Amino acid sequence: MTVMGDNDRMDRPHTHWPAWLESPDGRPIPVRATCTLGRAAECDVVIADPKISRHHSMIQRQGEGEYWLVDMGSSNGTYLDGRRLVQATRLMDGSRITLGSAEYRFRQTQSEADRQETKAVGETTLEGTMFDVRPVNCWLLVADIIGSTRLVSALPPGELPILTGRWVKTCRKLIEAGGGRINQFMGDGFFAYWRDQPGKEAALVECVHALRELQSSAPPPFRFVLHLAPVVFGGVAIGEEERISGGDVHFVFRMEKLAGQLTTTCLFSEQAAERLRPLIPLRDLGMHSLHGFETRYAFHAPAD
Repeated sequence: MTVMGDNDRMDRPHTHWPAWLESPDGRPIPVRATCTLGRAAECDVVIADPKISRHHSMIQRQGEGEYWLVDMGSSNGTYLDGRRLVQATRLMDGSRITLGSAEYRFRQTQSEADRQETKAVGETTLEGTMFDVRPVNCWLLVADIIGSTRLVSALPPGELPILTGRWVKTCRKLIEAGGGRINQFMGDGFFAYWRDQPGKEAALVECVHALRELQSSAPPPFRFVLHLAPVVFGGVAIGEEERISGGDVHFVFRMEKLAGQLTTTCLFSEQAAERLRPLIPLRDLGMHSLHGFETRYAFHAPAD
């Protein structure tokens, strides 16, 4: 049995929604920035099934026209087109999502990028709001599970989806506790950000300590990198989601690759280190080049 959430109280026909779910009984359920599915009353889609976890899974919009399905560490799993979800996966029009005995069909209209071409800046629509492009100083974090391919063969069947799902759920909780937000899921990793504000260093330090504690206390093994730089916010937003772009977004993803090469599980850029050094003991890792960037940069890691 599915209880329709507040998102369902819409007057426009569902064919005008950029994305929606078809419930088992054929009712359309709009999918906005984030759509949570589970047994808990606060979920957007409440499923009254004892095999469903309270917060079972989530659909998140990323960029223009992309929707990703994430299992939140559910005991009985989330299935996409008949296969148990192991990592965050992009949904396509017609994708089948199965939770317990309930099956939903994901539906999506034409490219949202095409739909937005005729929207004026600042105009609020069902799809979202267009924003002026603007630079914003942000803390940028990329986290990635180490050796996810090896984990598939090392763990008993069915354990990896629970492990990775609970990891995502825990990381998300830690990041949001400090005012941050996961902006993108990418398979076995994610990209998160915090807007730089006075006193934000304390929240970042607390999150870094919590993530490092998670690294040492529970699988799966993962690494994360942190950078501080201006990025570009702009384009379409749905709820709190906005498009983030700029050279420093590419920079922090290249940092994650460098962390793997240096075999360090925590890496800071010079900009991040400069702000956090008074609060976290750091050691220098020297100057390194990043693919696609012309010069060499200084990087740092926790001293302990």
